[in-house]
Amino acid sequence: MAVATPIPYELYSDAPGVLFNKPEWEAANAAHPTDFDFGSVPKGWPTELKGPQVWTGSYLNQNPDLFIRKITLAEIAEVDAAIQSWKQLDLPLSDLHRERFHLPNFGRVLEELAQNIYNGVGVQVLRGFPVQSYSKEDQIIAFIGINSWTGNERLNQGADRGLCHIKSISHIDPHNRGKIYVSAQDTNAQMYHSDAGGDVVSLMAVSLSGTGGASTVASSWQVYNHLAKHRPDILRILAERKFRWQANGIPHEGVNLIHHNGGKLFLNFSTRTFTGYGEIPDRDFRYPALTFEEREAFGGWQWVADQYSLETELQPGDIEWVNNLYLQHARRGFTEDVSQPRHLLRVWLRNSELSPTNLPLDIRRKFDAMFGQHPKFYPLDEIEEDAKRRATGVFTGSCKTEDAKERLAKSR
Repeated sequence: MAVATPIPYELYSDAPGVLFNKPEWEAANAAHPTDFDFGSVPKGWPTELKGPQVWTGSYLNQNPDLFIRKITLAEIAEVDAAIQSWKQLDLPLSDLHRERFHLPNFGRVLEELAQNIYNGVGVQVLRGFPVQSYSKEDQIIAFIGINSWTGNERLNQGADRGLCHIKSISHIDPHNRGKIYVSAQDTNAQMYHSDAGGDVVSLMAVSLSGTGGASTVASSWQVYNHLAKHRPDILRILAERKFRWQANGIPHEGVNLIHHNGGKLFLNFSTRTFTGYGEIPDRDFRYPALTFEEREAFGGWQWVADQYSLETELQPGDIEWVNNLYLQHARRGFTEDVSQPRHLLRVWLRNSELSPTNLPLDIRRKFDAMFGQHPKFYPLDEIEEDAKRRATGVFTGSCKTEDAKERLAKSR
């Protein structure tokens, strides 16, 4: 069976006809007269952000020690011993915390990596863990255990999931699976976004196959600095306009999408919220469609982010952490060998000692509503995970269960 080649990323859009691909954004940007006055940055906001969170992908590639750290054989041995000790406790994975996953020396290293994730460049890769020599169960235990040292809270990813499998289910008969609603479930590219919840997104590459699928991460602070100089009107739209959608913790009047607080830029948004995705493409018709200038703002943010992004070809065993408050991430489209599919594990984390105390109200209110309960469900694979999603009717980590059920009924 022939496998479709992914379209070039610059021609990709999560929502064709609504969200701009790169040529569409460039055309919209060029349509403004050369002497057009785009105004200034939002009132009270800086014209330039400074700090380690401001970086370009080319700079990090030239300085890999800032974000890549190789695991040693001694550290792997510590993880192996911790796995065996944990299994002897015979407890559910929801009870796996650092106190029960003893890493006498490696734990201190992971705490240092957490400092870089929160207070440094915000992206970190741990390379060299021999993940494919472990059973499914032990892969998950190792991943959860290592992450217990970078974040002491694992947050709910919807349907009571403490763990998510990033693995395409598009090849499965649609009658035997739930509807695809996020790019975690197919092979398409992703536009730049924040995950719905958590200070930090952590991924572990279990297996990779085919071509493409590079991980990309962008500094929102670098994007801000570019737009502050060239298109400050985009910053005003994202900072001052109330964007409305239905989700726990989102007030009826909507929320701002970027925030400046204490000298820092915070954000947590995904354009999928306003357009739908995949087999659930419809936007929420209770709210107006995006205006042209809002579409232009999203396009500008997307393609400036890509201009300055860090592109990483993950390797099996890599664990990647991305600060979900200061950075956004995306993925190139890919092809895969279905007999050896591309598979990543994901958790959402918060480190209570390092988490910002000045989190903007819009984001804090959303997180508090979504993650009030400690997740109990840790699926062994994507099939078990999909069955739970279908049973609960929860399509996304941010929607109310009753809303998900309503959308499911409409889609049938």
